Amino acid sequence: MADSRTSNVIKNSGASLLNKLVHMLVQFGMRTVFIYFLGNEYTGVSSLFTDILQVLSLMELGLDTSMIYSLYGPLARQDHQRISALMNFYRKAFTVIGFAVLGAGLLCVPFLQYIVKGVPNIKEDIRGIFLMYVATSAFSYFLVYKTVLLRANQKSRIISNWTTIIYVTESIAEVILLLIFRAFYAYLIVHLLATVLRNIILSRKTDKLYPDYVGKTEERLPREDRKALFRDLACLTVYSTAGVVIHSTDSIFISSFVGTVQVTIIGNHTLIINSIRHIVSQIVNTTKPSIGNLAATSDTEKQETVFYRMFFISFWVSCFTCTGLFVLLNPFVGDIWFNPSYKVSMVIIAVMVANYFIPVMGFPVESFRTANGLFVQGWMRPAIMAALNLVLDYFLGRAWGIFGIFIATTISRLATQTWYDPWLVHKKVFRKSPAQFFAKYGLYAAITAVSCFAVYELGNLISVSNRWIGFGTKLILVCLIPNLLVIALFRKTAEFEYTRNLMKKITGKIRKKVGKV
Repeated sequence: MADSRTSNVIKNSGASLLNKLVHMLVQFGMRTVFIYFLGNEYTGVSSLFTDILQVLSLMELGLDTSMIYSLYGPLARQDHQRISALMNFYRKAFTVIGFAVLGAGLLCVPFLQYIVKGVPNIKEDIRGIFLMYVATSAFSYFLVYKTVLLRANQKSRIISNWTTIIYVTESIAEVILLLIFRAFYAYLIVHLLATVLRNIILSRKTDKLYPDYVGKTEERLPREDRKALFRDLACLTVYSTAGVVIHSTDSIFISSFVGTVQVTIIGNHTLIINSIRHIVSQIVNTTKPSIGNLAATSDTEKQETVFYRMFFISFWVSCFTCTGLFVLLNPFVGDIWFNPSYKVSMVIIAVMVANYFIPVMGFPVESFRTANGLFVQGWMRPAIMAALNLVLDYFLGRAWGIFGIFIATTISRLATQTWYDPWLVHKKVFRKSPAQFFAKYGLYAAITAVSCFAVYELGNLISVSNRWIGFGTKLILVCLIPNLLVIALFRKTAEFEYTRNLMKKITGKIRKKVGKV
C-alpha cells in the first residue's frame, strides 16, 4: 500500500510538474505578446478581470476539496451506490454554481467604471470584454465535476496531461490570431472554446474509466449525509475564500488606488512568483489523496513522521526558490524580459518573497488538515484572516500604495494562519504540542533569510557589464549556495536521508522511462 501511494504520488507529481512548467512558459510567452502587441492596458485589464472572476467564484470554493474528501472512503470500499449518489449531488451543485457565477458577473457590470482606471488605449468595450471572461468562467463549471473521481482515485495525471495539450494548442491559436488581427475578442473566443473542449474531453475520459459511477443512476444521498456535506462545504468555503482574498484582491486594490497599468508592471513579478507557487502547490495537491489514504489506514505516529518529512521538503524548496526570487526577480523582469522601467524596489520584492514563503511552508499543514477532515474546527481563523487582510489592504494601500497592499497580506497571515493551523493539526491529529514545529519553522525561516541576503549581496559584488552574463552568474550562485547550505546543515538528519532516497527513486524511474524511449 505504501509503495502504491508513493508510486501514484511520483506519477501524478511528474505530470503535474510538467503541466505547470508548460503553463508557466506559455504564460510568459502570452504576456510578452500582450505587452508588445497590445500594450500594458490590455494586459492589466486581463489580469484584473481574471482576479475579479476568482472573487465571484467564491460559491464554488471548498466544494472541490469536500468532494475529494467525501470520496476517499467509498472509493476504497468500492461502494458504487454511495459514489453514484455523491456524483449526482455534485453534478447539480456545479450546475447551480455555473449559473450563479454568470448571474454575479452580470451584476458587476455597472460597477466596472469604479474599478478599471487609466486604460485609455483599449478600443473594445470594457463591458463586452468582462462579459466574455464571465462566460468562460461560468462554462468552466459544467461537466468538470466528474474530474474529481480522477483526483480522489490518485489519477490526477490524466487531468494534467490533457490540460497541457489543450492549453498549448489554445495558446498557439491565440498568438496567431493576435498577431494577424490584433483583436482582443479573438483571444477571448479561443479561450472560451478551449475551456469547453477541455471539460468535454475530461468528462468523456471519466465516463470511460468509471462507467458505473456517473450518468447511469439517480442515486440520492440521505438527508443526514447532505447536511453533513453542507456543513463541511460551508467551512471549507470560508477557508478557500480567505485564499482568494489573499491572492486575488491585491490587483483590484492596486487598480483602484494606483491605476490599472500598475497592475501590469507589478503583475510581471507576481506572475513569476505565482507560477512557482502553483507548481509547488500542484505537486503537493497530488499527494493529498495519498495522505487521505494514509490518514484512514495509519496510526498517529506514522502520520507525524510523514508530516515532518513533507515539512522539510517544503523548507528545502522554499529556501532555494525564495533565494532565486529575491536575487533574480528584478534582473529577469527588468534586464532580460523587458526593460529597467519594469523593475520594482527591493523592499517590495522582499515582502512579495515573504508572502510566497509563508504559504509554501504551510502546504504540509494544509494537506494534513484537509486529509484528516478538519473542516469545521477552526473555521473562524480564515474568516478573521480574510477580514483583516481586506481592512489592512484598504488603509495601508491608501497610505503606502503597493507596498502597503503587500505588507497587509504578510501581517494578516502571520497574525492568524501561520500559528493557528499548525496548532490545530498537532492538537487534533498528532495529539501533542506544536512546539517542535514552531522551533523548526523559526530555524527554517532564519536559514532562508540568510540565504536570500547572502546570495543577493554576493551577486552585487560581482560586477559584470553584460546583462546576460551577469544574470547567468547570479543564477549559478542561486543554484549552488542555498542547496549546499541545506546539505551542510541537515545531511545527518532523518528527513534529509528520506528526501535523498526519494530523489534517487524519482530519478531512477525517469532513467527507466528515458531508456525505453
